[in-house]
Amino acid sequence: MSNENIKEWSPSKKWNPFNSYKLLAQVPRWELIQRNKSIPQPVLVTVDPVNMCNLKCSWCNAHSILESNTSMLSRKSLLRIADFLTVWQGTKKWPKGVETICIAGGGESLLNPYIDEFIEVCIAKGIEVGVVTNGTLIDKHLEALSKCTWVGVSIDAGTRQTFANAKGADLFDKVISNIKKLIDYSEEHDTKLALKKQGYGVSYKYLLHSSNMSEIYTAAEIAKRVGCRNFHMRPAGIPWSDIQNEKRKDFFKFTPDVIKKFKAEVNKARKLESEEFGIFGITHKFDNKFNPANFFSNCYAIFMTGVFMPGTDGNEDSINFGLCCDKRGDPEVLLEENIVDPKIIAESWGGKKHAGIFEKIKVDRCPRCTYQPHNQIYEHVIKDDSMTYKFI
Repeated sequence: MSNENIKEWSPSKKWNPFNSYKLLAQVPRWELIQRNKSIPQPVLVTVDPVNMCNLKCSWCNAHSILESNTSMLSRKSLLRIADFLTVWQGTKKWPKGVETICIAGGGESLLNPYIDEFIEVCIAKGIEVGVVTNGTLIDKHLEALSKCTWVGVSIDAGTRQTFANAKGADLFDKVISNIKKLIDYSEEHDTKLALKKQGYGVSYKYLLHSSNMSEIYTAAEIAKRVGCRNFHMRPAGIPWSDIQNEKRKDFFKFTPDVIKKFKAEVNKARKLESEEFGIFGITHKFDNKFNPANFFSNCYAIFMTGVFMPGTDGNEDSINFGLCCDKRGDPEVLLEENIVDPKIIAESWGGKKHAGIFEKIKVDRCPRCTYQPHNQIYEHVIKDDSMTYKFI
């Protein structure tokens, strides 16, 4: 972490799900990512069940989608995706295909009425599932969510007022209650979500902004009290669609005083940690002013993952497949558009269009990069072998 006087996590919790060192475990896959050669299927894909939301977060990174394409993946589409992922085989050198799914969205994932069935079908097929949600509808999906590896609840506040100001709805108490219900249900039924491991369970997610920086400790206290496994925070970042908007850039700036408050709050919150509860400040993808730190030359991550989204042609069974979760809705990173059979993706994956998208991406025009560590590790460890990683 580049911010002085504070660590992203306690030394005893170094091996956590937010530590990008875990990406080194994917080195054998990434060695195959060479131009004009067979590219292995991704270990993780994201599925956006809907392009709609019941909240209006002031820092929403998908507002351009919500304004232009309010649709959802149909039941038929979701089941086709599940079937496709289980048969999308890897190369002869690397036989494994997709192993995990992150259900997120250009909006609130649990608004899709078929999401429970999709989760359960994927898990039955041996694919692990993680879900990102705003928490307002958790109580309607307890059984399915309890079978997931993890559930991340985006709350971004420690009080009712701050939550309402940021999200346009007075539902803070409802969300906290829903988290408690999910945790209690998981423990009562001894499900996967209840496993006592740092990477499992429910995470209280907290996007950092100048308006909520003083409530970190309060929010962490709540997270621990209701039984969350971890408290996960990172700076809110400007969406790709607003990258040239100076007014929006100002909204996402962090002053020295705000960063000072962040350090004080985290140091205080760290005292709440226990064997089963951790505080994780994920800021290694930013500089010491919380600006994006995209220190790599090219985006190799588009050969490592992808995003299934609702189509845009009005057909309820249409699917779009993009290559970057940070640029949802950007046509420049769409590998396939308005398809009904996901098998088409297997044909275009690693092909000329895929390579062409790689050539067109300009890193200096990108927003905060979720896959910054992927790109740095590939560029410096695989491509340039700067770590001479074979010498263990």
